Amino acid sequence: MERPLALAGFESQSATAHTMTVLGGVVVFVLGYFGAVTAVYGDVSVLALEVNVGAQRVGGVAGAVLVWAYFALAFVRGYGSPIGNTVVYPLVIVVVTPFLARWAVFGPDISGLIHRFVGLFLLEPLVTTLLVVFPGLATGTTVLFLWATLLTEKRRREWERTHLPAAFLEAFVDEPLE
Repeated sequence: MERPLALAGFESQSATAHTMTVLGGVVVFVLGYFGAVTAVYGDVSVLALEVNVGAQRVGGVAGAVLVWAYFALAFVRGYGSPIGNTVVYPLVIVVVTPFLARWAVFGPDISGLIHRFVGLFLLEPLVTTLLVVFPGLATGTTVLFLWATLLTEKRRREWERTHLPAAFLEAFVDEPLE
């Protein structure tokens, strides 16, 4: 089974470098998540209970901002994958990693999880996800926008030829290769 073209890595990187880039994103998120909770609440133990949504949102926003900035900078350097860095990798990390990180540190809070995801509170996890994803996506977009404004047309084309696979260029970039 072949990897989708949109998730294929940049031209000059190895599979190991691609994997290390994604794992680096997980580490950056976890550091931001627990670091922000420690800075605001003084202790990460407030995350032990699944129903402490405020602490999860604070950590999630900080982690999302850092992970999207990390992947935007990785994109600029040609690590990861073009579509994966901008949306897929950070989104999956922001949605999945908080649960896994809390469970790794405190163990799963099954009763809190049931309380949070069952019944009238079903809307709350979606609201939390949106509140966390939006600042991160805005940060990543801003970093890429600022980088793009610094590039001349010639430098952009050179960057594309150096970092993007030919198949990706043909499929996603409107301009033909010269």
